[in-house]
Amino acid sequence: MDINKSCKLVLRNIYLYDIRACHYTILERLGFNMLNIDKNNKKERNIQIGKLMRENPRLVNVLRSQTNYLVDEYLLRNKVSSDELILRQYDGIIVTRTLTETITDFIPLELRSIFEVFIISFDRSKYLAFDGTESLIKGVPYRYERIDQIYNEITKINFNIPSRIFKRLQEIKDKILFSKDPEMFCIPIEGSDKYTVVLKELGNIEITKQTTKMMELNDVDKQWYFDFYIKPFTKSIVVEFV
Repeated sequence: MDINKSCKLVLRNIYLYDIRACHYTILERLGFNMLNIDKNNKKERNIQIGKLMRENPRLVNVLRSQTNYLVDEYLLRNKVSSDELILRQYDGIIVTRTLTETITDFIPLELRSIFEVFIISFDRSKYLAFDGTESLIKGVPYRYERIDQIYNEITKINFNIPSRIFKRLQEIKDKILFSKDPEMFCIPIEGSDKYTVVLKELGNIEITKQTTKMMELNDVDKQWYFDFYIKPFTKSIVVEFV
């Protein structure tokens, strides 16, 4: 993820634009028969288009080049400067202002979200955003529900009241360091009914759901969870508001 290296780490009123159903739309405009593919079912749509690409490997380059061209064209038409471009994604962009040129003769670029808050991790490899309704979390590996709940709290901090910011950050940190809820520390293992837990002495261990009830929370390396998941974002907030 190539996030702008010079922008602030905490931003307000940020705009996400992208090409809706990008590969589907490009193939349809190029004359491919898409009648058997449900445009509105993203999972099924991607599976079917993946099959088309395997059957015709040349499509991979066509789709990539067309997508790249479209994004380039919209950046050029709107005269988006390097300072205004927060992140260029495969089929879209995140920018600091609204765009006026979003429709071409080929495929439109749609405004998908306006983020009230946009928090970039200190190493600029991931971000949290809040659009007034829900949080968006990108670039964080090994996520799970309890950590997402913490991220949601971070994005809802009232940054208009500086005196409250650091109090909320401490409350969020304490929620992890003093948690008595075993589920806070159980990282699901994909494709399994087991979890990974990080302990102070033993490091990563695998446990079952039944074992979580017997887990001694004093043995859990709670500081690791905070440092790995939360600190990259809270550090950015501290840097911007100290």
